[in-house]
Amino acid sequence: MKPTQRLHSTQGYSLLELVLVLAIVSVLVGLLLPKGFDALRNARIQQAAKTAETLKTAITEFIVMPGGNGSIPRTEGTGIPCSGAALSGATDAAKGNGARLDAVLLAAGKLERPVSLRLGSQFFASTGTGNEMTWSQSAQAFVMTPDAAPLRNWSAVTRVEARSSNPTLAPSAAQGANFRLRDTTTNLSANLVVTYLVIPNVPARDAYELALSMNAPQLAPVEGAASDTGIVAYAAPVNGVTDVYVHLADI
Repeated sequence: MKPTQRLHSTQGYSLLELVLVLAIVSVLVGLLLPKGFDALRNARIQQAAKTAETLKTAITEFIVMPGGNGSIPRTEGTGIPCSGAALSGATDAAKGNGARLDAVLLAAGKLERPVSLRLGSQFFASTGTGNEMTWSQSAQAFVMTPDAAPLRNWSAVTRVEARSSNPTLAPSAAQGANFRLRDTTTNLSANLVVTYLVIPNVPARDAYELALSMNAPQLAPVEGAASDTGIVAYAAPVNGVTDVYVHLADI
């Protein structure tokens, strides 16, 4: 008796079939990938908008809290309140690099966690050495222990800041000191303390979409250009990125 022979199929995919499969996969990727990127961008923008609303509430609660002076401390530019000879005598730039309004809100219990966004720079720690500037609610000033000139720099981190208004500067160049909230020409008044969210190194398309989302329709910017109107301001992107400033409050 002859042994049973098993037949093994040696038939595989033809070259034409492989090409067709690859073509179908390519078409699907081309259709679905942009939608995925758009969904991720929309999520980043929604998170930034919600964070801005949370910060507005925290700032309002800080202004009216007992033991305060009904105002907001400046954290950039001139007039940053400091205690201690060495800290007070440091340059405005050094104090501005070391001070943040979100640190003040955290110290006062008005924020639950540090500001963190998926939009823009993903740095979360300061550069430099030495101790951090901390906020003293009782002294209504920034302090360092021991007293020293600040060496820390938070300028590359997403953060909240406050500075004196400067209506002579276009919002795209003011770094938070001016916004045109109502139309294309009306600047902030002088002698205000302006609070704003800073988001460094935002991709140009994300910055544009954020402005479209948060600004009034008549104040929408031109894609690829500076944003000088509305609550979202930024300079024209360079190398595909720009620093974004989101108006929170002014008093």
